[in-house]
Amino acid sequence: MIRIEKITIKEFRGIRDLELVMGGENFAACGPNGTGKSGIVDAIEFALTGSISRLSGEGTGDLSVKQHGPHVDFRNKPEQSMVTLDVSIPSLNGKKATIHRVVKTAAAPTITPADPDVLAALEAVQLHPEFVLSRRELIRYVISKPGDRAREVQALLRLNDVEKLRVVLQKIANAYAKELAPLERAEKDATTQLTDALGTAQLTKTSILAAANLHRQTLGVAALDDLTATTSLSDGLATATGAAPAQRVPKAQALADIATMKTALDALAAQDFAAKAATLLVGVESLASDPSVVNGVKLEALLNSALELYDDENCPVCDKPFEPTGFEAHLKEKLAHLDAVTAQRKALEEQVKPLTDAIYAAGTAIAKVIEYGPLFQAPLDMKLLTGAKQLLRGRYDQLQKFLPLEDSVAVLKVVHELPDLTPALAEIDQAVAAIPEPSSQDAARAFLTIGQERLEQYRTARKRHASGKARSERAALVFKIFGDTTTKALEAIYHEVQEAFADYYRQINKDDESDFTAHLLPSIGKLGFDVDFYGRGRFPPGAYHSEGHQDGMGLCLYLALMSHLLGKGFTFAVLDDVLMSVDKGHRREVCALLKSRFPDTQFIFTTHDEVWLRHMKSEGIIKSKNAAQFRTWTVETGPTEWTTNSVWDEIDGHLAKNDVSSAAAALRRYLEYFAGEASHRLRAAVEFRGDGEFMLGDTLPAAISALGTAFKTAKGAANSWGQADVVQAISLFETPFTASKITTNVEQWQINKAVHYNAWADLEKGDFLPVVAAFRTLTAHFSCPSCEEMLSITPERGRKTGLRCTCGNVNLNFNTKPGGAKVVSEPQAGAAPVL
Repeated sequence: MIRIEKITIKEFRGIRDLELVMGGENFAACGPNGTGKSGIVDAIEFALTGSISRLSGEGTGDLSVKQHGPHVDFRNKPEQSMVTLDVSIPSLNGKKATIHRVVKTAAAPTITPADPDVLAALEAVQLHPEFVLSRRELIRYVISKPGDRAREVQALLRLNDVEKLRVVLQKIANAYAKELAPLERAEKDATTQLTDALGTAQLTKTSILAAANLHRQTLGVAALDDLTATTSLSDGLATATGAAPAQRVPKAQALADIATMKTALDALAAQDFAAKAATLLVGVESLASDPSVVNGVKLEALLNSALELYDDENCPVCDKPFEPTGFEAHLKEKLAHLDAVTAQRKALEEQVKPLTDAIYAAGTAIAKVIEYGPLFQAPLDMKLLTGAKQLLRGRYDQLQKFLPLEDSVAVLKVVHELPDLTPALAEIDQAVAAIPEPSSQDAARAFLTIGQERLEQYRTARKRHASGKARSERAALVFKIFGDTTTKALEAIYHEVQEAFADYYRQINKDDESDFTAHLLPSIGKLGFDVDFYGRGRFPPGAYHSEGHQDGMGLCLYLALMSHLLGKGFTFAVLDDVLMSVDKGHRREVCALLKSRFPDTQFIFTTHDEVWLRHMKSEGIIKSKNAAQFRTWTVETGPTEWTTNSVWDEIDGHLAKNDVSSAAAALRRYLEYFAGEASHRLRAAVEFRGDGEFMLGDTLPAAISALGTAFKTAKGAANSWGQADVVQAISLFETPFTASKITTNVEQWQINKAVHYNAWADLEKGDFLPVVAAFRTLTAHFSCPSCEEMLSITPERGRKTGLRCTCGNVNLNFNTKPGGAKVVSEPQAGAAPVL
């Protein structure tokens, strides 16, 4: 990935004109909410990707980068809204590059140099938009449903195509499984018709050959020795002696088909069928009596239909585009709330099946008999049978689809009732009886001809069913193998991630959760997440852990995932106020974790909490020069920084206009900030206030006193060791500090008077300039002249051991030599100066 050296922002979001030099190192932006921190995050994301996640996604409505990316006063001038990033690319040995992106032409950034290796590196960054992490994104890894977490984590690990393919394979397997029922029924119908034609109870090779050879012998045709896939029962009939035209209605077969029809109709009129229908009727009526259940059944049917009809692009109901994983998850989440309704419906559908099977058998048998009607020399009127067939078909269709429930109730009330078919049955019986009895040879010929026709139908139906079954089993097996294989691979990935996650979390909570463990539990389409809770068992993170611990978990899991994904390529991340609820007791550990485990990663932090900023500075994760502290924001000016240069420039600007009161107010606000920070770093003795509202009079004298005491303590320690050169170096620093302290004490009275506009304090520019100069000089003494970082007493708690800065140029020791002091007046040869 990259490191940011410098960012320049013009007329973008809430920022008018801002340049921040980061130098490829960690950087922090701190300030109250509404002071412009998020604008920096948006600018970085926009420069690298051309988009702003805050303006896209769920809940953003009509927001867009082009319309809402520019500063509000430049919303109609997107060509003047731009961000420029100066970056270095570690993977290219620190090669420098510049990305300049304008809102109007966001999709076409200017990259310099446009070398192939630079372009490839920046394209890689675009593949990982998760380099910007806000608490909204962070917490979704922890507090979310297993299916949602699986999608989020797999998207971050670039495994989302795995989930897409899984969904496709599952859809294929479901579709092929659904095809089996009609294929199975068609084979069953063909089997029934073949057994009727052959007059055999079972379909075996022996029974078929026996029936066929009996009639072939009658015709003097050679017997069949075997029955293969290509054997024809009627083979040789064309050369058989005594060949005669076949009867239009084969009497024997017609009688068999009529008998099958009557048996099927009798089954519908049987007491057992009526009893099953009555039992089912009670259940369906009970279901239909509850409006909420009825609506649930309807909704479930609609959702399942939508899942079946979805084309992986658009919702079949509303035509809106949907990502496959999102659509599946959305509908399945709704279906999950209908589990009880689904269970009721499925139980009733199981009771429906015997009824629909009987109805289907009767309808099929009637349809076969109807075919004979027009074949008689005097065609028969088959209206009664045709009407009965249509009636049964309607009942079958309604019970199959089950909805509307009221229609199923109506069918079940009369399902065992049939129209009077006696006239039609008598007419066809009479017509078949009138057919002359065929000769044995004619009967044999008809038997073999019809038998062969139905054997072909059976072979075709059986082949289709076998093919469909094999296809379904193959699809199910592919889906299972894919699921097992990917789950195994994901388990390996997640095991590595969970170990790193638990290790990170133990480090930041070593005081109370040093034995912490975690388990990421992948399954098809889901990712469970259980964590240890003080040895009492493993539970979801939201079960017992506090919000602060959850935030910590979110960061640790994110870091573990990014480390697995990018390894040493994880060189850049933006953490946008992600740890706002981590308790103060663990903030130092978080800083230590980032510093020790990710020394090669440039972190860009934003926070509204000054304590966080102090921890980051004191732990050395950021340098003072790499922190922008915003104090105010206005739509006209954008954010204003609490930087030394900017505050003195502001004061100079007020004084140039002879506006002493404004200059005094700015100076006072800055000194309040400065004195608070200095008191914290120097462990100054400030009277405690529960509301945290410390006045300048509380903190500034305490900070000055603490620094003076530090110098005296360090001189005493140096004297005890006989380090004259150190004593001299401290004196060179202490003397001007003391003088500056005296000057500010003399001039300080003028500040409050001017701030509060007291009429008698009529100060002019000339009166106030010495005040500004005095405090500017005084505040400079609190920082290292090399790294410009404010000096700090170490450690933060416990016995004070020294006064230091980050770069080590200031490193004063407070520890005196055991056995008493040794005061020296001359520098000793060979002693290294400290200041």
